[in-house]
Amino acid sequence: MPDFEFDVDASIAAGWERFAVRLAGFLRDLVPGAIVDLTVPVLGSHVGQPPFIRFTASDAADTPRPAAGPRSVEAEVSGGGTEDDPIPLRTVQLDQLAGLGWEIPNELSSTAGPRLRLPSYEAGHLAHLVAGTMERVFGIPHPVFLHDVVDPDAVPQGSHPGAGPHDHHETALPATAGPAAPVADDVDFRPITITDPDQATRAVGAALSDVYNGRVEADEHDVFTVPAGCVVLFVRAHRSMPLIVFRSPLVSTVEDAAAAETEVAILNRDSQWCRYVFDGKTIVAESEFVDRVFVPVNFKIQLAEIVAELDDVYSDLARRVAGKQWRDLHSADDSGAGEQ
Repeated sequence: MPDFEFDVDASIAAGWERFAVRLAGFLRDLVPGAIVDLTVPVLGSHVGQPPFIRFTASDAADTPRPAAGPRSVEAEVSGGGTEDDPIPLRTVQLDQLAGLGWEIPNELSSTAGPRLRLPSYEAGHLAHLVAGTMERVFGIPHPVFLHDVVDPDAVPQGSHPGAGPHDHHETALPATAGPAAPVADDVDFRPITITDPDQATRAVGAALSDVYNGRVEADEHDVFTVPAGCVVLFVRAHRSMPLIVFRSPLVSTVEDAAAAETEVAILNRDSQWCRYVFDGKTIVAESEFVDRVFVPVNFKIQLAEIVAELDDVYSDLARRVAGKQWRDLHSADDSGAGEQ
């Protein structure tokens, strides 16, 4: 990978692969009779009963097909809602699920959704199918939105996984009783002289872990992946210059190139934190942070401002330039989008 660049597509693919491997291990360990739901987050909207995928483990006696072996796992896709008032999956979603390999019941009811039963030794195949479903059917851009970034055991009591950096910045310096400690003693204000990119990577990892209330680790290319509102944000220390590079793939498939050029020009005119790039097919947001002397509080402030800006511009930008594809993914949780 070049010193000045990182491969966004490769980072996304690697993230889903790690998610599938971990999910497969979890499914193999399910004891017969266990029922586990994997909630599908509805990005950019507050939904009381969001979609989910339910996993049910069974032994040989409960398995209708002998080929399933001593244990099997069944996965079922639900549109959400409650048992008394379920939310049906949309026709386009059912078509996508069928194309991925899910078994679609002839007559969908409140107790029957697209499903697939596989022996536990094929948990890897089922996990990759679930990963593909999350990404292609429900439009989840990266498993970081499934709390993949957070180690639940490392989340401090009283905090919530997936907390945004903007919220953290506002509460990072709480008032304390008694004499206040000198600002210079606060680790956030303590400068770190960066001598090599590995040291910069460690500094970024520590700052991100603090912001997101849990351990955030870089991948094999030293790229960190974190949620930024409804989009994913990649962070990497430049390998040959004293820079921390931020990059976010805002729109992966542009349908209206003319509109995209106009929108990007307006964004670049007005933005204080990001540079927007349209390459003819995709729109990416970029930013840099000089890290020759790394001060955590400055990094956190810039991160919070970038996240706030991306969260503010994403929905309108995607609706205007991505067209039907974006509306198909969001019509269930973005009322009125289809009429735009």
